[in-house]
Amino acid sequence: MFNKMKLTAAMSVFAASLMFTACNEQEAKKDAPEAAKAEVAAPAPSKSVVVYYSQNGATKKLAEIFQKAKNADAVELKLATPYPSTYDSTIAAVKAERESKQWPALENAKVELAKYDTVYLGYPIMFGTFTPPIYTFLDSNDLSGKVVVPFCTYGSGGRKASAEELKILEPNAKVTLAFGISNKRITAENGAEVATQEVETFFGNLEAGKTDEMLMGGFSEQRPLAAEDSAVFTEATKDYAYLGLKPLSVSTQVVAGTNYLFVCEMKAFGGPAVQTNVKIFKPLPGRGAPELIVVEK
Repeated sequence: MFNKMKLTAAMSVFAASLMFTACNEQEAKKDAPEAAKAEVAAPAPSKSVVVYYSQNGATKKLAEIFQKAKNADAVELKLATPYPSTYDSTIAAVKAERESKQWPALENAKVELAKYDTVYLGYPIMFGTFTPPIYTFLDSNDLSGKVVVPFCTYGSGGRKASAEELKILEPNAKVTLAFGISNKRITAENGAEVATQEVETFFGNLEAGKTDEMLMGGFSEQRPLAAEDSAVFTEATKDYAYLGLKPLSVSTQVVAGTNYLFVCEMKAFGGPAVQTNVKIFKPLPGRGAPELIVVEK
């Protein structure tokens, strides 16, 4: 009887052991999908970075929109010695740097770019192209093999010219179509919303391989100005007297409103006359006044 009791006890221990093992296996199986989910959910390192310099906050605002749109890393370039606090003093300092080609020192000129495929490069326009701190960044980093997507904020224009200069300075990088928006528009009350929508459209055009020439399609032939065209031009350019713009002809493109492309004579700051294009957008009736979008040679 004693042996029988020992056998019964042993069998009970064995059965309990089996049940414990089975429970552990079930728990392990139950936990496995959760572990797998956690492994799948782990974000991959970003392959893109937004590098930008912002003078008055407008470019920073645009950079944040780019960063969010592409889930990119971001680096804000910082001057070792900031520009003067007044507009006129800053313009004088930038003019001196451009004339001497002595570019300003940056606290973080060297950026670790090896792990990135795409660099979104942002800057304000000064004297028709990117601001001097960008030259310092370009001199300090190798963009060979990178896709470089320029974006900028400006007073009146410089988007295309700055992108063309980038192509010259970085022949081994793939410099794409550039995005630009005026300081006046992005700092308006609904500026972030407007810029976000336009950035979304820009990325669609970029992915479709569109060029500036392709995007100019859909405009009518250039023609002499009618009274309505002149009124739109006067309203949209009233804050840009310093450009000395004289409209010569115009073409239009009907969208959700009307795009105007004026061919103009420009004598900026009293300088020599040059021909330039002025793009103006007139919203649908009741949705705002005509606004200058860009001035481009």
